[in-house]
Amino acid sequence: MIPQKEIFEQYLKEIRPENADVLMGQFEHYHKLLVSHNKNVNLISRKMSPDDYWVNHFLDSLLAVECLELEGKTVLDFGTGGGLPGIPIKLLVPEGEMVLLDSINKKIKALGEIVAALKLPKTGVECSRLEDYAYVARRPSFDFILCRAVALEERYHSPLRRLLKPSGKFIMYKSRNLDDLSGIRHEEICMKKDEILGERRLISVAQRDLMIR
Repeated sequence: MIPQKEIFEQYLKEIRPENADVLMGQFEHYHKLLVSHNKNVNLISRKMSPDDYWVNHFLDSLLAVECLELEGKTVLDFGTGGGLPGIPIKLLVPEGEMVLLDSINKKIKALGEIVAALKLPKTGVECSRLEDYAYVARRPSFDFILCRAVALEERYHSPLRRLLKPSGKFIMYKSRNLDDLSGIRHEEICMKKDEILGERRLISVAQRDLMIR
């Protein structure tokens, strides 16, 4: 089987041929930082081998780059964990603003160090529950809120609506289970089938539709 790192490197060459080598160096740095910090803080499940980060986390995160116009946008990564999908997206799309949000302080502390080491521009890290962050004064309103690892519970509907611009979209990374979207108007905007990832799709919910009908 082809190593995941080689698969990821080839993927970068396909979607960013003009600077794939530079990007690969940045992702190698990110990978080393994740492995190092994950020994002390559970940013990524320790059941997964670091060799598997390349496709299962990095390539998977970049599905949004294929499907969304992210240049110059304000983006919130809700439930970011190890900075996923926010940091991989930021490496490919440095323009615009990215906020990495997680409610666990030690994760956010580690992410702050990772963001600083990678010298990511216009990238904030916030330790807060979504429900509280929605009421923070002077926080940005977002074009996109990305969610890769959290189910859409009803308690999140109102804060998400508050955080999104009127034209904004809530974007969820999904496989086949869409139970948490039952009763909510949504749209599949991208779907990919991969031997390693299986079936992956991006689901978009408009700001006005974040409620059960």
